[in-house]
Amino acid sequence: MTADQRRDAVVRVAVRVFARDGFHAATTAAIAGLAGVSQPYLFRLFATKRAVFLAAAELATDDAARAFTAAAGSARGVAALRAGERAWRRMVGAGSPFAFQWQLHAAAAGDPVIRVAAARHAETLWRTVAAATGLPDAALAAFFGRVLLTGAATALRPPAPLTTPPAPVPAGGRSRPAGR
Repeated sequence: MTADQRRDAVVRVAVRVFARDGFHAATTAAIAGLAGVSQPYLFRLFATKRAVFLAAAELATDDAARAFTAAAGSARGVAALRAGERAWRRMVGAGSPFAFQWQLHAAAAGDPVIRVAAARHAETLWRTVAAATGLPDAALAAFFGRVLLTGAATALRPPAPLTTPPAPVPAGGRSRPAGR
């Protein structure tokens, strides 16, 4: 393998490991071992653990953007949005680009360098969906809200219900607004 091929292999493994363990708990030794390289070689490819994490963020974002664009194809509007969402739903799960996105957001809370990268990646995904669908910002905001809810439900394993159960009706048969 060339250095570029090993670098790519390390980054692909890093997406899965960081998605599973998070930035702080993941180890470069685990990433190196699963990628089939030594830890010293990993550090020849990447200067720091953060550099591996940021490269993994690039890959996860690129994979998600490519999947959405490919699924949307020549469709526009809601049809493109639904096709892209179906593609993204296939990418949800342990070790996936979307599981990694949750870890990216968590790491961004405590690291200003990662925060800048996370904001850039979120913007990339927003622009990808906007370009593929042509929908207005309000529709995109609703879509990303749904995607975030699905991601949260997946991260919480077992999935949280995606609908709110009706409030119990008090004795007497009339429901009252909350807080009264």
